[in-house]
Amino acid sequence: MSSAKGYDRVQERINSLPDHLRGQVTSPLPDLPEDLKEKGVLATGVGSSEASARYLIFLLNRIGVPAEFAPLSSFYSKVKIPTGPPPYLAIFTQGLSPNSGIVFSQRHLFAGTLLFTSSTVEGQEAAGKSDRAELLRKLESEGVTLLIHPYQNEYEILPRFIGPLCSLFEVCRVIEHIAPGNLGGQKSLQSIPAHLETFTLSQNVASGFLNDLSKTIRFVFTNSCSEYAQNLPCKFLETLFIQPPHLLDAFTYSHGPFQLDIHKPSPNWVFTTDDKVEQTLFKKLKPLFEKAGPFREIQSPLPSPLAIFHYEAFLNQIVLHALKTSDIDLVNWPGKGQDDDGYRINSPGF
Repeated sequence: MSSAKGYDRVQERINSLPDHLRGQVTSPLPDLPEDLKEKGVLATGVGSSEASARYLIFLLNRIGVPAEFAPLSSFYSKVKIPTGPPPYLAIFTQGLSPNSGIVFSQRHLFAGTLLFTSSTVEGQEAAGKSDRAELLRKLESEGVTLLIHPYQNEYEILPRFIGPLCSLFEVCRVIEHIAPGNLGGQKSLQSIPAHLETFTLSQNVASGFLNDLSKTIRFVFTNSCSEYAQNLPCKFLETLFIQPPHLLDAFTYSHGPFQLDIHKPSPNWVFTTDDKVEQTLFKKLKPLFEKAGPFREIQSPLPSPLAIFHYEAFLNQIVLHALKTSDIDLVNWPGKGQDDDGYRINSPGF
């Protein structure tokens, strides 16, 4: 069997990730609002952008900044902002999708707007999307904080690998700017592209994981990652067209999923770090996983909450190995061009 159509493009994009992140490290951040820490943030995003929005919320809360996530549907019905002074609005949308118009139309309700995107005026004009270019011009003229990250044109195939990871990385840069040293400082951020560049997964190691792909897999986390790991199952959904794994905190496993696995075993992929406390928890839970059926540990050498970058790299390697012997078409994917009913709703319903 030949490799999937679009495999070379997937491999090329995954291999380019370290250089994209290095470019972010050396590029200056725009000026952030001085009262951001005081007023807080309401963030939103859909699809892979939800992961970045939730990552921002988690990390802001960790440094004592009030922050909440609001799903896109809450804006369709007119968003309810937290009581008190209006917070800042953080919008995550890599390509300024039409749905983001629902959020943009309510930006006047907030103290200001931060836009995390890979879109630029020049890029949107070159792509023939003059309406999106004009939106960016308007936002710039209003003083919206534009946090531009790679990669602008990532749409020749269905799955995206550069934009989602670079968006997560941009969040880390913002947090380090607001609270220097909270994520380990610049040295810690610089270690992430270096880790991605050296990390590989042999066919021998990958084979066991690949055997699980014919079943419904569960992702179990011994750390905070379950709060912002929404992009991880998207790799299976959009690249391999299989049922995306369910995200689960490790302590939730014994509250129902274990009993289900006893009845009908499913593979559990347990995401950990080498932290001693996490490893103690994993050892305590290991007998439970052994009773229930197949399980595999994915241990990150990067500490939480940076471990998400190792998990992204690991699953990128898994899908690459799977695509080598797949006849999937990622260029003309099933349902291509048929999602307008849900994708092109660009204004709220009130």
